[in-house]
Amino acid sequence: MKKLIFCFDGTCNDPEDSGDFFEDSSVSNILKLHAFLGGSLNPLNAENPKTSNQHSFYYSGVGTRGSWLKQKFNAVFAPPYGDMDDILDEAHKDLDRQNYKKEDEIYIFGFSRGAAIARMFAANIGKKVTFLGVFDTVAATRGSLDLNPESYPASGIVFEDGTIGKHIKKAVHLVSIDEKRLAFQPTLFNKDQRVTEVWFAGVHSDVGGGYWFDGLSDITLRFMINCIKDKLQVLDIKSIDYGKLKISGAQDAICFDDLNINPITNGKLHEQKRPGIKAKTLAPRLIRVNIDDQPSKKIPIIHHTVSDRFHDVTEYRPYALRDASYYIMDKNGTVDTKSKHTGIASL
Repeated sequence: MKKLIFCFDGTCNDPEDSGDFFEDSSVSNILKLHAFLGGSLNPLNAENPKTSNQHSFYYSGVGTRGSWLKQKFNAVFAPPYGDMDDILDEAHKDLDRQNYKKEDEIYIFGFSRGAAIARMFAANIGKKVTFLGVFDTVAATRGSLDLNPESYPASGIVFEDGTIGKHIKKAVHLVSIDEKRLAFQPTLFNKDQRVTEVWFAGVHSDVGGGYWFDGLSDITLRFMINCIKDKLQVLDIKSIDYGKLKISGAQDAICFDDLNINPITNGKLHEQKRPGIKAKTLAPRLIRVNIDDQPSKKIPIIHHTVSDRFHDVTEYRPYALRDASYYIMDKNGTVDTKSKHTGIASL
């Protein structure tokens, strides 16, 4: 039995981010997962003898391919005929080359628009999916841009709806509480017993990774790894072959410091602030559970580290929780549905 892993990175995320630590930029949680699961960048997506029964494939994000002009265009507009189609085509070809058998298992991960691509790939794969894990799905394309904070983005270009197919065994979605950009509203899953959707402190890339100061995104990375560690072989950080993570032309290779997981509840939160009229493009997210792609009266789940941060960081007051009802997932992953919290002060 083979375990096939497909990792779709976020917008403008690629391995060269490891060299941008002076600008508080680094690799995302998707690339970190690829490395911990035995993935290679040199040669790209080569098999790893240390993880002989599993094979990880990595795809850099929308806005990282082609000429500089093409990269900028795709990063801003993400047209369906651009990088998205190219990435999906690559993934389908990689799967076709694996001589898939019914007993094989498929695992799919993604962040941001890469999470939207991951969900589309999972929906249309035509094979059973053992696990689908995504960080802060954003389906922000020119055809799906929605600046209304009370509605979810119309995302027909990316996938038909938020309901996972019957062929998907388990899905996990880790969502940002503190992201405020209206163009980055989350595309949630519809409520389903197979879906675990949990809200975390931090903005978009504090959840999906991509900052050098990554204490918050290490919380979500650790959470996702805990979800799969009984299903997949997760390498110890000292067992990773860093030579396989060096890409030609890159200024800096991915190293131990890039991959070291150190969750910090009171770590740096990269809050967005925009002056003047640009402030109108910011608004708190609507914390919710979707049913039939619309907000419902069901109670969402937030991670206990949100409460921990509230008590540790005096100025942390997540406005999105103002007058909102929610449950808290404790350190053991348990949710007490008899204990409903309401508002920021209830943290």
